[in-house]
Amino acid sequence: MIHAGDLIIDRERFLVTVHGRPVRLTFLEFNALWAIAAQDGRVVSYERLAEALWGAPSPDARRRLAVIVSRIRAKLGDQAGVIDTVTRVGYRLAPSFAA
Repeated sequence: MIHAGDLIIDRERFLVTVHGRPVRLTFLEFNALWAIAAQDGRVVSYERLAEALWGAPSPDARRRLAVIVSRIRAKLGDQAGVIDTVTRVGYRLAPSFAA
């Protein structure tokens, strides 16, 4: 289980909550959020995240990841800042949320 601010990610139950309320994420969105948050503030490169989600990077992986992360942020509401974009590199748990 990962706690980041008022966000809780429970891997065993595939459950994400914000302020104690469940957030409905798709399987892919959940796995992307988990892969980013599990690194505890370290950057997850676009290539590594693509491999975690699809088994291998693809030519359009960055665009697809941007869409997925955008959807996650929209669903997280005021906790959207938990995902920090590292331009031209990948994503990380925002420093203010990392342990």
